This record gives sequence, C-alpha cells and structure tokens, in this order.
Amino acid sequence: MRVLVIGGNGATGRFIVDEALQRGHKVTALIRNPSTLPAKEGLTIVKGTPVESSNIEVAFNAVKGDPPTAVIVALGSPKVKGTRVMTTAHENLIAAMKSHGVSKIVTVSSFGVGSSFPNINVLMRFAISHTSLGHGFVDHNQVDEMLKKSGLDFVLFRPARLGGAKKAPVHFFGDDGKGLGVFAGLGGISRASVAECVVDATEKSTWDRTTPVITN
Repeated sequence: MRVLVIGGNGATGRFIVDEALQRGHKVTALIRNPSTLPAKEGLTIVKGTPVESSNIEVAFNAVKGDPPTAVIVALGSPKVKGTRVMTTAHENLIAAMKSHGVSKIVTVSSFGVGSSFPNINVLMRFAISHTSLGHGFVDHNQVDEMLKKSGLDFVLFRPARLGGAKKAPVHFFGDDGKGLGVFAGLGGISRASVAECVVDATEKSTWDRTTPVITN
C-alpha cells in the first residue's frame, strides 16, 4: 500500500514513516522543507504544505500509477489563538480523498480532545481552558467533529502525553479515556508505540470511526 503522510518530519511523524517503510509500505511525505527528512528507499518526498489544497493534489499524483490508498496525519497545532492548521489541512485532505476515491485516514490527536476532555486530569483541564495550550485543542476539536461528519473510514487516536521512543504495550481506553484514573494524562505513551498503532489502524478496520485514547 502507498500511504500519504502529513507531518512526516515531525517528532512522531518520523516514527510513523519508519514504521510504514519497515512493514513494506511505500510512503509519500508532504513536507514544507524536504531537507528535514532523510531520503529512504520506498519514500517519496513532496515539497509543500497541507494548508494549500494544490500541494495536496501534487502529493496525490506524485507517483504515477501508484496513488495513495490511505492518509496519515501527524501534525501539531501552534498555541496561537485562531490557528486552523489541523482544520484547514483536514478540509483539504477530505476534499482530495473524496476526489481520488480514498476512504481511509488516520490522525494523531490528543487526550483531552472531544469526549475525552472530562477524563483528563484537573491540571490539564485548567491549562486547556485558561492558557494558550487551549488554542491548539480548539483546532483539534474542529478536526474531531469534521472527521465524524466526513463519511470516511477515519481513526483519530488520542495519545495520553507523547514521550520516549521505545515501543511498549499499548492500552486502549475507548473514545473518552475513562479508566485512566485521577492521574489521567500524567502518564504517557512513546512515539514509537503511537506509530505502531497508527500503521496498524491504516492496515486494518479494527478502529474505524473511533477516537480511542491510548497509553503505555
């Protein structure tokens, strides 16, 4: 399968690219600065940004005869009021996916987004509600709502605080994160574990149309 990865040069995106390549998938990565991601066999790098729909179209057509069959998004959101990086990227991606007949998208979001907000720890709830951290969550919440209305086979993972690099067993806590307890969100999950989950979800339909909270 060929996978289009958005944010492939980021801290988590790099693990996702490597995980997909190690499993024998081909990867197209849309990156603003191609020099930030080393060239690898099976990897096609396209210069551009997902907030420009024309750049996404170029990425979909980058390899003639081998278009993407799934999309993975591992973007962050700036802590700036009114930011719509995630939202705009997904608006453009959903339109392109429908145009090209692609139905699978897997997005890395965050614990505290959507229905999981009430189950994150009290300190994080305060920070999301009263500091600049909340601006990024507004962006992620809009994506959450958008994907649920898209009609696509989406998976939106909500990792509980991204941390180290080593893979470890992953625990799933449903869409709302119930069960993580009073210290919910103070634990974490490694980026390598998130990458494994993301590529699993790309290959399988197990988590389609869900927004699971995940942690190690």
